[in-house]
Amino acid sequence: MFKKVLVVEDLDSIGYGIAVMLKQELGVGEVVLSQYCGDAYLKFMRSVKEQEAFDLLITDLSFNEDHREDKIANGKQLIKKIRALGHKTPIIVCSVEEKPAAVKKLFQSQDISGYVVKGRSGLKNLLKAVESVQTGGTYLSPQLSGAIRQRGIFEVEDYDVRLLSHLSNGLTQDEIARYFDQNGISPSSLSSIEKRLNRLKDELRAKNTIQLVANAKDLGLI
Repeated sequence: MFKKVLVVEDLDSIGYGIAVMLKQELGVGEVVLSQYCGDAYLKFMRSVKEQEAFDLLITDLSFNEDHREDKIANGKQLIKKIRALGHKTPIIVCSVEEKPAAVKKLFQSQDISGYVVKGRSGLKNLLKAVESVQTGGTYLSPQLSGAIRQRGIFEVEDYDVRLLSHLSNGLTQDEIARYFDQNGISPSSLSSIEKRLNRLKDELRAKNTIQLVANAKDLGLI
């Protein structure tokens, strides 16, 4: 059973609702709320240092900007920083985003344990997610499970994301090839990059590189 949970949510009404649910429905003894990712990261690291680590992290992905500058802008950055340090704490994402490719990438690259789409049944599904994760399972909101598990979902690699990001920043294929070669990124030949882009165009149903970048952004890949 989870005894100590960190909830990262900028809307206090939602954060409070999650805290009440965790305490009343699951008997969680301590729920710590944070409205900023930077604060959440500091609280997480402090708990590790004091050997009182959180059993679970629940976080949104997008956070509204206000007068206060936050060094960690969103939930994806928070998760990435925590995972980069080797921490295996179970993470459940609770967000309005429902792009299958982006969600699947979070499971694959950041080893999250659950993804809950906010909505009318959001709190109910979050309860199911926590119950599943605390027994060693995973959870995915019903509206996403079919789309992600179907065979047709494109497997995105880090190389693809780098390639698409450079295209999005205006680099030509020649410039990308030189950059990859200079930084030891393989494959770096122009012909390999052209083949990869053609494959990406087929997978993302794009007629040209402009549409390819646009489709990649729509899917949350970049």
